[in-house]
Amino acid sequence: MHAPFSLGVIVTAILAAGCGNARTPVEVVPPSAAPAASERKLDGYHDALAAIREVLQQPLGFPRVDVELVLLRDRSSFEQELLNVGYPPELARSASAFAAIGGARAVLVNAGIVDRFDRTHRVTLVAHELVHSLQYRFGGGTRGNSEQWLREGFAEWVSYRVTAELGLAPFDAQRDELLRPLIRAPFGLLPAPFDNLVTFPQWVDAQRRSQAPLYAQAFIATELLIEMRGVPAVINYFERFKTTRDHQRAFTEAFTMERADFDRAFARRWRETIVRFRLRR
Repeated sequence: MHAPFSLGVIVTAILAAGCGNARTPVEVVPPSAAPAASERKLDGYHDALAAIREVLQQPLGFPRVDVELVLLRDRSSFEQELLNVGYPPELARSASAFAAIGGARAVLVNAGIVDRFDRTHRVTLVAHELVHSLQYRFGGGTRGNSEQWLREGFAEWVSYRVTAELGLAPFDAQRDELLRPLIRAPFGLLPAPFDNLVTFPQWVDAQRRSQAPLYAQAFIATELLIEMRGVPAVINYFERFKTTRDHQRAFTEAFTMERADFDRAFARRWRETIVRFRLRR
């Protein structure tokens, strides 16, 4: 990745003609200092990145996260960059459908999609991906074997806290927007098995196959875990992958409960959430 840049600099890297593996046209937004969040308009990526990093540290109390945003112009460029950083071709092709992907040292953004987002959704997306970068930090710099559904659910939960702290949208309104598809869900819709949502390739594949809204499912499950055990337990879960590859053991030890007990509690919460949203129609 690029070395640190000075305040306010956006570096444009141009693909050299004929260099098939070089980085495609891209802007890199560095994690440099910027005015206080209250003084920003949050319309551009630079202000958004600085504001989100500030809120993650204070008031939310997470460690400092220093990553850059790599802005790619379209899905083709996004897919090429995933290949450049080591994704297998089939996974790069499937994952290029996402608007952004957060890693240990950078967040890759398909600006062709994200530029069309309104300010609130753009900030929420960048915050979500920065939480993924934090998850790498919690795990000692690597992804480890932490489960993708919990990675996604926690990133959603924290990103809504960030957006609310910045005064862009209340937490509950964002939650309701995410869970609204449950109103239209078929009667008796079952959530996807968590065992099928452990790895990133599984998560990408499930996006195409599952009837259940997966981000809503992950959020509901993570919110339940936070209610039961608190945010420190979730962080402890990710930190355990510094020394273990056993996600079942990490879950049991971090949350001090057997997975079967959580599965039963989640099944109840899933049903209750669907009923509650349908009654509000």
